Amino acid sequence: MIFAVSTDDRSLMTFATEADAVGYCEGLDVEAAIWLFWDNRGEPLEPHFSVPNKRGFFGVVNGVYSLVPAGPDHHAVLDEALEEVLAFEGSAPFNSAEGIRSYLRGQRVE
Repeated sequence: MIFAVSTDDRSLMTFATEADAVGYCEGLDVEAAIWLFWDNRGEPLEPHFSVPNKRGFFGVVNGVYSLVPAGPDHHAVLDEALEEVLAFEGSAPFNSAEGIRSYLRGQRVE
C-alpha cells in the first residue's frame, strides 16, 4: 500500500502497489513536490530518479523514479500529515483520516 497526497489540492489517494503510484503520479509533478508519499506503515517515502525528467523547447518528458525511504526530516509521518488533508479519494477504510489511522494501527476497519 502506498499513500500519496497531492499538495496542490491536499487530497490523499491510496495505491495498491508502488508501480500503481508511480504510474499515476507523473515524474515532473513529483520532482516539483506536488506529490508526497508514504508506505503502508505511514513512513515517508521520497522519489529516486533513475532517469531524470527532461525539459526542452518543444516539450517535456517524465523521468523514471522509484520510491525509497525518505531521509530524516524529509516530510512528516502520515499520521501527522493527515491533519492537513482536505479530501480522501478511496474506499473504506481509506476514505477518512480515522479510517487510515485505524489501518496504520493495524486494526481492521469495516
